[in-house]
Amino acid sequence: MSQFGIEFGNKSVMGGGGFESRIRESRERLVESAGESTGSGETKTFGELMKDMVREANESHIVADLKAQDVAAGRNKDIHGAVLAVEKADVQFRLITQVRNKVIDAYREILRMQV
Repeated sequence: MSQFGIEFGNKSVMGGGGFESRIRESRERLVESAGESTGSGETKTFGELMKDMVREANESHIVADLKAQDVAAGRNKDIHGAVLAVEKADVQFRLITQVRNKVIDAYREILRMQV
């Protein structure tokens, strides 16, 4: 089995099971950003982290859309870059969706608790 590398963000992802490693990288980046401060010495809240994730995913989606349009129109021959941008946007969207689902499940579990 041959190994191949894909540059994803600032890191290189190795291996054939790319989706799991990209999810792992996104999770690690989220954990790293959770430790960063907002400038006033306070750490970011969950809401701020979610806003940042949604903003970043939206920006990735816009970039992926533009790259795909450029390839389709023949203005750019970088199919590989366009596919990577689309996959990056897809992974970010899936991550946000999973976080949302976990938050909703936790909320429902709290509602089921008896006081």
